[in-house]
Amino acid sequence: MLILLKINSGFIAPQLPDDVAAFLRQEVVVIDGQQYLYANYIGAKDIESDYNVDDYITNLVADEPKLIPVIIEKVEGLLDGYVNAENEYTVPQSSDAVIATGRLSIPDRKFKVPFLRLDTGREQLMPAEVIDGVFTLPLKFETNGTWVVNQALINKEYEQDIFSIEERRFSVL
Repeated sequence: MLILLKINSGFIAPQLPDDVAAFLRQEVVVIDGQQYLYANYIGAKDIESDYNVDDYITNLVADEPKLIPVIIEKVEGLLDGYVNAENEYTVPQSSDAVIATGRLSIPDRKFKVPFLRLDTGREQLMPAEVIDGVFTLPLKFETNGTWVVNQALINKEYEQDIFSIEERRFSVL
């Protein structure tokens, strides 16, 4: 069971009401200026938590930054006749007709989206623009191969993740 026990500075083991081995995944956390040991207790003693674990977890989730979803609704300019997996698109190389559009709830702006070619590790930047919550992303891949965009790539230029996106694969022929 997950448990939060008040602790003081110094060695934790002597402060515990059971053998230290009974407390798995130990982490010291601070709640309202007080230190607690947050752990998964697997011992047999009837130990009560000094702080409500559900409240702690709820506050953790509330404190996590909310990522802005990048929702791709349509990709135009696909090559006909190819069977694609979910979130995969077969597109022509160096084509001005391949354009992804969707929704992105940020103020109007232009920004760069890095794509990664899987076999070479090469990156290519694509210019995106958001106007009134609708983004347009022309996808003019200069070389053939399998290219991806994912959450790590789209947030690459930021200290913290800002956007969430499901990985998308582009098979460029």
